[in-house]
Amino acid sequence: MPPALILSTLGEPLALPTFYSISMTNLTHTQTRLLSQAAVFIQDMAKDPRYAMGEQDVSHRLEAIAAEISNTGTYVHTEDELCFGVQWAWRGSNRCIGRHMWRTLQVQDCRDVRDKEGVVASLQQHLQWAWKGGNIQSVITVFAPRKPQQTDQPDPVRIANHQLLRYAGFEQADGQILGDPHSTTFTHRMMQLGWTPKQKTAHTPLPWSIWIDDEETSPVDHFAAHPEQFPEVDITHPDYPGIDALGLRWYAIPVISEMALVIGGITYPCAPFNGWYMGTEIAARNFCDPQRYDLTEKIGQAMELDTSSHRNLWKDQAMIAINQAVLHSFDRAGFRIGDHHELGAQFERFCQVEEKAGRPLNGDWNWLTPPVSGSMSPQFHRDFDNSVAAHTNFFYQSGPADDVSARSSAPVEEAAARSNDPFHLENQHETPRCPFGFDKLAKVLPIRRPSSKKSSSHS
Repeated sequence: MPPALILSTLGEPLALPTFYSISMTNLTHTQTRLLSQAAVFIQDMAKDPRYAMGEQDVSHRLEAIAAEISNTGTYVHTEDELCFGVQWAWRGSNRCIGRHMWRTLQVQDCRDVRDKEGVVASLQQHLQWAWKGGNIQSVITVFAPRKPQQTDQPDPVRIANHQLLRYAGFEQADGQILGDPHSTTFTHRMMQLGWTPKQKTAHTPLPWSIWIDDEETSPVDHFAAHPEQFPEVDITHPDYPGIDALGLRWYAIPVISEMALVIGGITYPCAPFNGWYMGTEIAARNFCDPQRYDLTEKIGQAMELDTSSHRNLWKDQAMIAINQAVLHSFDRAGFRIGDHHELGAQFERFCQVEEKAGRPLNGDWNWLTPPVSGSMSPQFHRDFDNSVAAHTNFFYQSGPADDVSARSSAPVEEAAARSNDPFHLENQHETPRCPFGFDKLAKVLPIRRPSSKKSSSHS
């Protein structure tokens, strides 16, 4: 059958069979947008040799998706689609330098888990699966999706934690923070809800905040009962015992738990995932960023450097030393970690292979260039297209408390009240804070009152 050209709402030309395009006349604008994103995703999947999908397979699957969207307003991913989708979302994540390993991401399908006990068990299984005795594996756990056009309905499962493993931040009487400054607000909230840590230290693991059907449940102090699932590394340096004396440590598995996963236009608001650390993430950013632990001067003093003048580059020496210490410590513990030279070279080879095959990669230069020795990385000398593949990707999103509040409130008047970050979910897909749609180039339309919703061609 001759193809009919359809312009998707993301501005991407989309060739679909004629019979399929005719069936789209029964769909609303929002349903058509969802179908267009599903079609782009299925066509991407068909190009992967692991799935052996021919044109007829694609046509049949898209016809079934169109019928499902027409009848229910949404569609359900098959197991293969879920597996490919999470991997494809990783590949398309502009800010991740480790995505050349996208095909290794393993999936735990928990779309049917809807209760707190089931969520806890799923997260525990996730950590066991990812740990592998220190040979950390990339794992994602996917909970139930959000129904399109029903952003006013509760999300079945959400996790409020930034990461599943994270240190608390306790505000002291003198205003100082014991632990991670990034965690102070969340720590305060958990204690308001009844969390009573056995000890308040610089390395107290945070409990989990699990939301079921928009209800915030009591904190789950999982690591108090299962400390073995919070593997840590004491940070030491082979040449600077003063660094050892600082008593630094860090956890081994970074499990991001606050981002939304989108596959073919379907939003999964709870999909915690992990890879493994690159040394600079811990050493340069967590330990040395001023808004985090801000340890640069203490490290310099521990090395007995002259910190009275920036001219002698003591900060640079301290930064290199703490990065050496993190890599040394993880290697000594036998825990998997990458370094910025190794991962930068691997990512560059991946870029070259993809470009040769006609599949150029989008990227965010600011994130792909490491915070240490940036000009020595291949990424420093590259230009990247930072446009966002909206149909399948990972996105930042508002926290569950903000979404619950938005569902119960009148829409805000000012567009400025929303994020302008293209990596934020509300700038690409329907969210409780942004229920009114987008133009075909995925630019945010001004917020309108509900009375204008019916008259808008983008509703």
